[in-house]
Amino acid sequence: MNQMKQKLPGIALFGACMMLPATASAYNFSDVFGGDVDVSIGGYAKLSAMWTDTDSGTIAGGAGGAGRTFYLPSSIPTGGDDGDAVYDMTARESRINFKAKTKAGDHTLGVVMEMDFLTTGFGNEAVSNSYSPRLRHYLFTFDNWLFGQTWSTFMDTGALPDALDFLGAPEGTVFVRQPMIRYSLGNVQLALENPETFTDAGISDDNALPDLAANYSMKMGWGHLRVNGLLRQLKVEDGGSEETTTGWGLGVSGKIKILDTDDIRFAVNYGDGMGRYTSLGVVRDAVVDPGDGSLEAVESLAGFVAYRHMWNSKWRSNVILSLVEVDNPSSAPGSLNESANSIQVNLMYNPIKPVTLGVMYLHGQLEKESGDEGELDRLQFAAKYAF
Repeated sequence: MNQMKQKLPGIALFGACMMLPATASAYNFSDVFGGDVDVSIGGYAKLSAMWTDTDSGTIAGGAGGAGRTFYLPSSIPTGGDDGDAVYDMTARESRINFKAKTKAGDHTLGVVMEMDFLTTGFGNEAVSNSYSPRLRHYLFTFDNWLFGQTWSTFMDTGALPDALDFLGAPEGTVFVRQPMIRYSLGNVQLALENPETFTDAGISDDNALPDLAANYSMKMGWGHLRVNGLLRQLKVEDGGSEETTTGWGLGVSGKIKILDTDDIRFAVNYGDGMGRYTSLGVVRDAVVDPGDGSLEAVESLAGFVAYRHMWNSKWRSNVILSLVEVDNPSSAPGSLNESANSIQVNLMYNPIKPVTLGVMYLHGQLEKESGDEGELDRLQFAAKYAF
């Protein structure tokens, strides 16, 4: 992503530098950081036009729902008799970020803030299409330490597919942003992250311990390989009773270069109670046994593989396969998901480097524990300017 950069001497507050005009270098602020601050503004403007057809009913949430603005496998309707075709246009994925970096003596400080407009309310498509911004990232770094909200340490962003949709392989991808304290040293990262427990009864914030996430990455001439680990407490309190169990996850992910321009990207994640971290809500962390109220962790296997082919310097294509298989406890209700999968094929064109025009075809399937099934087909056109 290209970014506009300006060196700003003596910025007192990062919030202040966000509001500066293009001639910000002419302003003189008190030097809190002890040196010049490199500030950058980045992001992208994106329009998506989507035709979506389902075979078992209507996607919940209406025109402004998450399943209508990007592909959300858990939103595929199941068990219905009639299909439904809808057309949507949205610019809500567009985003903007602000970054600042400086040296203070022997220390390096940085701040990142990013927002977009997905999955927020206060909008309607009758007149204004006005959607409120949402927080994606807000963090600061101090040497090897990170404090704030960003991608989970269990997630490998370097392996994400090159997709036209918001997320290329949602069924098989670890995809979580949350508050954390992270320490990085060489190829190793270790973090304490915000805990929540996602059960068949909903989201519980009763956890008494943070989630522990770690990864070890190896970068080589042919690409990169990363091993990811997760250990967490799952906890639910109800009517004075308290139930806990242990959740964990292991993953391997990476990118392999093919010839001079192509690559294969992949991830495999397996665990017992890692559900909230994968598959955008398809998998629960645990199920509450209706008999004795005990908490049973949900076992799952999630993964994807994507191949990117560069036709030339301006044209490229991607084929993305993604799936998740869920082994719910025998006490799980039939409304829980048992499996989901999808295939995406896209063609993208860069008339100039920062501008991308593309088309995509996607086919997704969702199956419930009850045996109810649903399918979704989507054609999408997108135009994006990254700055």
